[in-house]
Amino acid sequence: MADIQNKTVLLLTLVHPDFLPPVYAIAQVLRDEGYKIHILTFDSYVTADIDIGSNIVIESAGGHHNLGLMQRLSIRRKYTTRARELARERPVAIISFCAFTYLCGLGIRQQTPLIYHAIEVADFLWSSLMRSPLSQINNLLAIKKIHKASLVATPSVQRSAWLAGRSGVSFMPHTILNAAYIPNTPATDSTATYNTLVPAAVRQKKVILYTGAVNNHLCIKELVQSFCTLNEPGSALLLTGFKDNSYCNEIKAIVGGSGCAERVIMFPYITRTEMLALQANADIGVCLAREYDDNLESKMMAPNKVGEYLAKGLYLLSVDTEYMKPFGMKGIASLAVTPTVPHIMKAMKDALQSVNDITYKEKINKFVTDFYSMQQQAKPIVDFVKKIQ
Repeated sequence: MADIQNKTVLLLTLVHPDFLPPVYAIAQVLRDEGYKIHILTFDSYVTADIDIGSNIVIESAGGHHNLGLMQRLSIRRKYTTRARELARERPVAIISFCAFTYLCGLGIRQQTPLIYHAIEVADFLWSSLMRSPLSQINNLLAIKKIHKASLVATPSVQRSAWLAGRSGVSFMPHTILNAAYIPNTPATDSTATYNTLVPAAVRQKKVILYTGAVNNHLCIKELVQSFCTLNEPGSALLLTGFKDNSYCNEIKAIVGGSGCAERVIMFPYITRTEMLALQANADIGVCLAREYDDNLESKMMAPNKVGEYLAKGLYLLSVDTEYMKPFGMKGIASLAVTPTVPHIMKAMKDALQSVNDITYKEKINKFVTDFYSMQQQAKPIVDFVKKIQ
């Protein structure tokens, strides 16, 4: 049992919380319950300056991005050594968020309860073994050792059911949706930051926003084609995550020849502070992940951005998947039947009409307060941590 004098909860994550926002959100919820939070992670490859409040320490074990196999093994050994040192201080609990940190937690926890919140799908496939041997082996070991966790959770019902079946356990993992933390005090005004990013002419329009990576799986080309074809002059499209590659360059060419280029702004990867400023001042948030019949993982989506969009009062534009259906039923999302231009364009037109209703934000805020905030979603973890003291 943990030392009751030590009110620290140790959070272990390979991906920096800048790119795994539910880690921040769970940390903030536990902090509000009176716990000190220590997050051990690796470097963020886009520096962010974000205020997550007091009593949360974020410690990096070094850079993990774009390293070779031997370098990754070395930096992970360093991570495990530091995690073991922190575990010797007898935290109340340890929470791991991926296969690597779950195995790390099993190795260092001693008598400390270990929670595994499997935010990422960690499957083992023989076909992927040689392409990513380290990750695949960790995934296999994590699947085999799920039963050793004190509590298991995933960010969607589909993933919880899949993980129970895949690991052969006799219990259903908890589902903790990727919601955002709702601060007790009003958020800092982000208008000044937003105004430095977006031209004045765009600020007066209904803003459709996409934040995240730009690739075919996320249907960004179809989104841009839909926007340009619809050509609604009272709207603007903001997108982040653009790189210098063939897919992004193809989209830039589409915009350049569309006649609405002044209403489409394509950002590179931006800081988290800038991303949150865009979200705070937009009207519609986009999440168009594509599903594939031969790819199980694609059918178990649990996007972080949905929680962040809703926390900022954004209406959703998405695809009609099992995960997104409830939002459409609540009247806070327009869902494309398929991620094709005709269907996305139809859903986009519906979304732009929906945000003309001045009551739509009230509907979203009530849904967030009552259900889709991390304060509500993280209750299984909070209740468990309270119970073990």
